[in-house]
Amino acid sequence: MHIDIEWRDGKYPSFNVHISSKEGKDAFLTIRGCKIIESEKGSFVSFPAKKMDDGKYFNHVWSSRQFNDHVLELAMRTMPDATTKVSDDIPF
Repeated sequence: MHIDIEWRDGKYPSFNVHISSKEGKDAFLTIRGCKIIESEKGSFVSFPAKKMDDGKYFNHVWSSRQFNDHVLELAMRTMPDATTKVSDDIPF
C-alpha cells in the first residue's frame, strides 16, 4: 500500500490522503479535508467529521492508531513551509 499526502492552501491548511496499491498507481481511496491537531496528549490527524447539534463530532473516517501515526508522520514530513517565499524576478 502507498500513501501520498496532498497539502491544500487556505485559511485553515488541510491535506488529502491518497491511498493506492503501490507507488505510481492511481489512488483507490482519497480522504479529503484532514488536519493536524495539537492536543495535550500530542499531535494527531483529524479526519473529516461533522459537529452535531449536541456539540459532539460524528467522524466520517475511523482508522487504527498505527495508520493515524503513519499518516501523521508523512504529513509532518511533507508540510509546506509556513513562510512565503518571494521571487527575486519581480517585473517592476
